[in-house]
Amino acid sequence: MTCVAVFKWAMNPKDERLGVDGSIKWAADRPEVGDDDHAAIQVAQDANPGEPAVGVTMASGEMAFGAARGIENTIAIEGLDALAQPTEIAAALASAIKGIEGVTAVSIGDCAWQPMVPSLLAANLGWPCILAVDAVRPEGDGLVVTRRFGSGTQDIAVSGPVVMAVAARREEENKPGMRAILTARKKPVEKVNAQADNASVFEVSGVHEPEARASKIFDGSDPEAAVSQLVSALQSEGVL
Repeated sequence: MTCVAVFKWAMNPKDERLGVDGSIKWAADRPEVGDDDHAAIQVAQDANPGEPAVGVTMASGEMAFGAARGIENTIAIEGLDALAQPTEIAAALASAIKGIEGVTAVSIGDCAWQPMVPSLLAANLGWPCILAVDAVRPEGDGLVVTRRFGSGTQDIAVSGPVVMAVAARREEENKPGMRAILTARKKPVEKVNAQADNASVFEVSGVHEPEARASKIFDGSDPEAAVSQLVSALQSEGVL
């Protein structure tokens, strides 16, 4: 049984810059570690205790994130455009995972940056996908996956291969120190070429800023005048 943890695969939308002419520029040109990636690694390790998970990431920047958290072997996908579409990212990840022998579970961040990718990855693999995953534990020949469901949680018994989209509840509490990171950089990294040529792609017809209304700011140096201005503004908007 082999579990795969996918990390550092999406661009951070905070780095996107939209010009007045609709042009897009990026402050960074490579994927970043996502908020859910540390939890995805933990879930992959919990799915098969005692055996290190295999890491899959993009071959850019720091690739030791997973190795510093217990992953012994990392596969890095190279040749995929940093601004690749979700369908292409999912296809490249699926191709890399298919090249790993005996994979029975894949854990990936339930990423708000590219929310389509976990489900598309599962579709490429032909496996079911469980979203909003909190935790997992082995039971018999399968897994019990705990996911958020409404105001509570739901346990799902899984008997075959599965993609788990993990949503972290909190920031990582015990981050690796510098010594662990330096040691992690010595662990093996296997690079594979991205295979996403046959992936469907979207055609972007245009980009524009969302509609917005200017805010009204009241000078609070005179509280009575500020209150009067606020009441007048609310009345003009039909709130009062």
